[in-house]
Amino acid sequence: MPEVKIQHLDKVYDGGVQAVYDFNLDVKDGEFIVLVGPSGCGKSTTLRMVAGLEDITNGALIIDGKDCTRLPPKDRDIAMVFQNYALYGHMTIYENMAFSLTLRKEKKELIHRKVMTAAEILDLKSQLNKKPRQLSGGQRQRVAIGRAIVRNPKVFLFDEPLSNLDAKLRGSMRRELILLHKKLNATMMYVTHDQTEALTLADRIVCMSMGHVQQIGTPIELYEQPANTFVATFIGLPPMNMFEGKIEGGSFKCDYFDYPLTDKQKQLLSAYDGKQVILGVRPENVTRTGSVKLHITNNENLGMNTLVHGKVGGAKNVVCKFAEWCNYNAGDEIGIGFNPDMMHFFELPVRDENGKETEPGKAIR
Repeated sequence: MPEVKIQHLDKVYDGGVQAVYDFNLDVKDGEFIVLVGPSGCGKSTTLRMVAGLEDITNGALIIDGKDCTRLPPKDRDIAMVFQNYALYGHMTIYENMAFSLTLRKEKKELIHRKVMTAAEILDLKSQLNKKPRQLSGGQRQRVAIGRAIVRNPKVFLFDEPLSNLDAKLRGSMRRELILLHKKLNATMMYVTHDQTEALTLADRIVCMSMGHVQQIGTPIELYEQPANTFVATFIGLPPMNMFEGKIEGGSFKCDYFDYPLTDKQKQLLSAYDGKQVILGVRPENVTRTGSVKLHITNNENLGMNTLVHGKVGGAKNVVCKFAEWCNYNAGDEIGIGFNPDMMHFFELPVRDENGKETEPGKAIR
């Protein structure tokens, strides 16, 4: 499988609306890349530019050493799997999977061999004589993937392929995609707004917001070392707790509490003494002992752990994730603290004159 090089890609639509800004990415041979972000962040537009379904305004696209920036989709040797399956209802599953090879006028023996190989990989051999309407959503999505496999493309592109499935089926299809990637050792680019898909599927994640790449890295890098406040709050469920305050006198001080800093944190934040910063703490890094008073509003007991929701300082909502079953009642008060090794600090976001955030706050490291 080839490498994909995406260099300084911009997408500007008629009327001057820009959807993607200076997108850069080198996809390694056989790598599984996931583009993740909220709706409208530019991730699907980027994938469609790679596929040739959207024109590239500026920049270059290199696939397997070949400049594909202006090539039509049929000449890029890629295969795309869509959210809505895009199957032909009047054809059998076999005919759907064979369709692209039939158009190429491939020999029937070769078509049959490729379809049967893909059907074996995807456990569809018993479904080949059925029509799409006779299959479940997960089976139809496997047919769409099979149609891509038979083409033996240089790159597989997936545009939110699991979003039409229910939660249980999404989980099983994620596992199937992981196994498929290992079997094919294929170069794959995958778009989703679902961070669980991104964290479980990706070799590397590209996190996007407002048309800009916010961070590229492995799932654990984005989770444990977010580059800015957007990544910190978008990756992780429940999202990271964020507190805006000031570094002063060896403590982090905000409207809700004063929290002493460790020597290591003081050294990290020495240049920020007297300045406003943001403290971020993931729910699982909140401890059940400490000086911060949490007034509990409700529990979510999830079996092996409990999400505890409450307020500090009478106003700030906080979520804690404790690794045990908790039986707190609304109105209870407990003392909480933060794991010092897992406290994150960020600069304040850049805001315009109306207070709207234009750039997330950068991580302080």
